[in-house]
Amino acid sequence: MRLLVSLSDQSFKATKSVGIFNVSLGLARALMHTPGIDELHILGNNECAEAFADAPPRVRLHRMQTPVPSGWKRLIWDQYGLVKAARAIRPDWALLPKGFPPYWFPCGRTRLACYVHDIIWEHYEQLPPEQRQHTPFPPFELRYFRTLGLRALAKADLILTSSQFNRERFAAHIPQARTEVVGIGFDAPATPPSLSHGSGILLYVSPYPHKLTAQAIRWLTPWLAAHPETRIHLIGSLPDDMAPAVASSQWIRHGRIHRKELERIMTTECRLSIYFSAYEGYGMPPIESLMAGLPCLASDIPPIRENIPAACLFSNSDHPAFLAKLDAAYSQPQLTHPRQLKTWDEIAAQTVRAMQKDK
Repeated sequence: MRLLVSLSDQSFKATKSVGIFNVSLGLARALMHTPGIDELHILGNNECAEAFADAPPRVRLHRMQTPVPSGWKRLIWDQYGLVKAARAIRPDWALLPKGFPPYWFPCGRTRLACYVHDIIWEHYEQLPPEQRQHTPFPPFELRYFRTLGLRALAKADLILTSSQFNRERFAAHIPQARTEVVGIGFDAPATPPSLSHGSGILLYVSPYPHKLTAQAIRWLTPWLAAHPETRIHLIGSLPDDMAPAVASSQWIRHGRIHRKELERIMTTECRLSIYFSAYEGYGMPPIESLMAGLPCLASDIPPIRENIPAACLFSNSDHPAFLAKLDAAYSQPQLTHPRQLKTWDEIAAQTVRAMQKDK
């Protein structure tokens, strides 16, 4: 099999989703060593070149010195650059880890596989108009996501996704979509996890309304006032209007950080992590926390429920119950394991098997 994987728009600094960035690199690296692939072509950029420094001879890297596309250049790459590259390479399969296919795919005999992580536009379309106006997604961007997302479900020969929740939502729009639930891959810890000895709390934040950052800060503020020695470490970007609410020294803002620094904060600074969300395709941060030995409280929504034990979950609509669970978890943290974990090697092998089913 000749397989093409497109990573050329994946950039830690520029991506809107660090999760999709990590998934794309993890899957591409595992495919380098997966049986059944005679040639692996990776469309990358100068940012991700280091991740493929140990590539075997059957792997070819393309466009490695091209700057990361952004803005309209990214859209042009999605629609024209990818098609041009696929026509030149003529692979048996083209795999798009971001999940959005060009309008002009397929190309000749090349078959298309899309790793569709969610259909977030569905969530935002259901919001009241007054809330929809204040999202960071411009209307044209949501329409773009919707159009290309539905095109992927309708036209791709294979849809990969991470949760049963996603499969059900895809079927509600395109019943004939051929969906393979492969999950998400994780690297096994070098040593078995042990409970963190920190005293702080790690809180994931985001400017996107479905991450419920404003609610998280509002719910945690009175608890923090009653625990003056505790610090909350904010990982991610805050909504613009939230800065005054976290102005005290009890809130520590880290922004977007690389994995090694995140692991250091998890294992040395914090006692537990908290993950608020109204919508996910999978929800990687709670699992990453548990794998690091950091107890986690996460919103009780379907895709997170698939992978996180019930004892870790809280309702987004019950503030008193959340505070009670927070008190219990903070006073007596317990080592908890995710329900199921796969390595990227397992997911890459499952992906290749799915492509080989109907040669």
